[in-house]
Amino acid sequence: MRRLKAIGGLAWLAVWVAVDGALGQDPGPARGTPIGTGRVRVEFDKASGSLRMQSGGRQFAVARFVEPGRATSTVEKVGAETPFGPGWMLKIGPGENRVLVRDGSPWVLIRRDGRTLPATRGNRVEALDASLDLGADPAKLKGLGPGGLFDPAKNPGQHVVTAIADPASGAGVVAGLVRIDAASGVLLTKVEGGKVVMTLRNDYGSVVPPQLEPFGGDWWALGWFDDARDGLESYADEFARMSAIKLKPAPVGFMTWYSEKYGGALNETAIIELSKYLADKFKDYGYGFVQIDDLWQNGQKRNGPAKDFSKVAPNGPYKGGMKPVADQIRALGLTPGLWLLPFAIDHKDPVLAGQAPLVVRTADGSPFETNWSGTALDLTRPEARQYVQGFIRQAVRDWGYGYLKLDGLHIGMATRQTYPNRKYVEDKFGDAVFADKTRSNIQAGRMGLAAVREAAGPETFILGCCTPQNERSLGMVLGLVDAMRVGPDSGVKWGGVVQGVRSSSALYFLNGRVWWNDPDAIYARARIPLNEVQCFAGWVTLTGMLNNQTDWAPDYPAERVDLLRRTMPCHQLTSVRPVDLFENDPPRVWVLNYEAGGVRRTTIGLFNWGDKDAEIGATAQRLGLRPDATYAGFEFWSGRMIPPFKGRLSERLPPRTSRILAVREIADHPLLLGTSRHVTQGAVDVVEETWNPSQQTLSGAGRVVGGDPYELRVLAAGATGQATHWQAAKADLSPDDRAAGATAQLSQDAGLVRVKILSPTSRTVRWSVSFGPARGDVPPARR
Repeated sequence: MRRLKAIGGLAWLAVWVAVDGALGQDPGPARGTPIGTGRVRVEFDKASGSLRMQSGGRQFAVARFVEPGRATSTVEKVGAETPFGPGWMLKIGPGENRVLVRDGSPWVLIRRDGRTLPATRGNRVEALDASLDLGADPAKLKGLGPGGLFDPAKNPGQHVVTAIADPASGAGVVAGLVRIDAASGVLLTKVEGGKVVMTLRNDYGSVVPPQLEPFGGDWWALGWFDDARDGLESYADEFARMSAIKLKPAPVGFMTWYSEKYGGALNETAIIELSKYLADKFKDYGYGFVQIDDLWQNGQKRNGPAKDFSKVAPNGPYKGGMKPVADQIRALGLTPGLWLLPFAIDHKDPVLAGQAPLVVRTADGSPFETNWSGTALDLTRPEARQYVQGFIRQAVRDWGYGYLKLDGLHIGMATRQTYPNRKYVEDKFGDAVFADKTRSNIQAGRMGLAAVREAAGPETFILGCCTPQNERSLGMVLGLVDAMRVGPDSGVKWGGVVQGVRSSSALYFLNGRVWWNDPDAIYARARIPLNEVQCFAGWVTLTGMLNNQTDWAPDYPAERVDLLRRTMPCHQLTSVRPVDLFENDPPRVWVLNYEAGGVRRTTIGLFNWGDKDAEIGATAQRLGLRPDATYAGFEFWSGRMIPPFKGRLSERLPPRTSRILAVREIADHPLLLGTSRHVTQGAVDVVEETWNPSQQTLSGAGRVVGGDPYELRVLAAGATGQATHWQAAKADLSPDDRAAGATAQLSQDAGLVRVKILSPTSRTVRWSVSFGPARGDVPPARR
């Protein structure tokens, strides 16, 4: 360990910290000079108490950190055994403030010791006040946080994470709480002196915890990125790494709440009728769970739902109990799921009188209660956590529910209901009085979630449902649930659906990294226009969000059954991102890049969320395509080719519609454009693709669902610039597949070859298409 001290008459100490390969080198004797060169550097100026941050040689932030002239500072090397991994750490006093950079990381990590700073109402502590240099007019910059797009000069505040970027270049600064312990993280922005000033604030609420472990506390990450989306995704990766998150696969399933028949919780006969239908129609396509919602539980309905989750309502829809229903659902090969509101009671409900002493209090001693969510349990009390664990353990271990939907989670940290506000609002944070006065609101809520996980066991899938109810609770639950309902209740309305898209898009980078985003259910019932179903269902599938439905499925028309089959299963990929994230809210252009069968594939989604026709598209470069190449595309919903394009893709879309395009660069040989199995046109089913030039044969393998026609869409166009196409001669299957009863049927229309495969059983089918001489014409490329 090396400590660098001020030298001679210098009034300041400059510490340069690099995080590239040079970081691993010994910095040499302590001289107060740079200790490395590389991508990220941090300079601490004792005289001004400020930090200067550079990335790639450009300064992107100057931050007021401690009071001028009072600071002490030392530098030490940290090893791989620390929670952050190897790197360099700057210790700054007074207090135990830390600035750290890790080998190979683009982030400056900052911990503020809130115990040494003056705190305002709600124990608010300013962790950092940074003037950002983004190299652009602040009037042209855009901010993005959980609340969506905003003007940095008029930002009401965001929770946990925020990006400020130049929409023209995509470059910008990303900041976020990368390790959450006791603080609710708030990010505020303003424009001052021609620059955006970002304030990172720790709101501790009821108390600033008196203890701080060496690497504990709340850590902020701040970084510059040439593409701010890289920064948002890197933030999620860093949070997941530091929290040791191992995500369960995202399931597909059903929740009962909005069902046209028996809505709410359904009942013990209807739920089995529904589950049998779902298992029959969808299980082979990846269907996983059936979740029973509110109205099954015991207790009085006052100020929101009944809140006794230890028993069923004696006159309710499940008089025979919850276990027999779960047993029957599981026997169908599906996971039974159950809705609960775990962290609240109704202190005026006689059946919960025994738990009334376990609630949080206000300053005057009255129970802490907020609208709908009820009376907050004091989760700093061991007996309150044990009470919650009792009915969670009963639901999972005794009744057999392997999927839990936990609603109203914000009440676990004793905060006011602000539904459906996604941005920061003044919410009287900190007016709760906990039994353990050394614990903050965030700590209380996270203790409760840890208790739930312990009782439920590691195999139980937990869906949280709280952030739209109170966005402050985003930090409380981040990293402690498997999925999160990030959108408000959509209410079987198009406007509600679009709100779910907005909420999920603003947090797209968390999906598949920290948890799975749930934008709320897909509505596919007959009265919903087909174009609206295609638009939202296509978006959920392409982006890989949590996929669930809520219609009375036995009434589905055949076309809706087939449509939903194409949305299953979730592709589980994180390589999907919005193109126009800093331009449109919600974004209208999304790109999924993935590799299947040894081939890089691209699926592009164009979405018109509005009520007027719109021209939607992007340049090839922004889509991640080669600007000088010609591309072919197959549109999923229409089942047709689009004209070849070069340099830019653009389509005019009617209101509330989408285009889902499988795109490949035109080559000098046939290639697989996509398949009919799934909206992504290959991400869940394509296993292999090979072109044999000597035999002029395209071959491959795909996962086929038994009894479901599976179509290969093969591009047989000639080389770029040639008005020719290859002629398909024969389609064949492997001997094993033919022996199993699988068949293939070939057809061709100019440059598109279709091969329809039908297998009586679900299996991976190996196929081949033989080609003869090239002939004919292909449409000219659009520019």
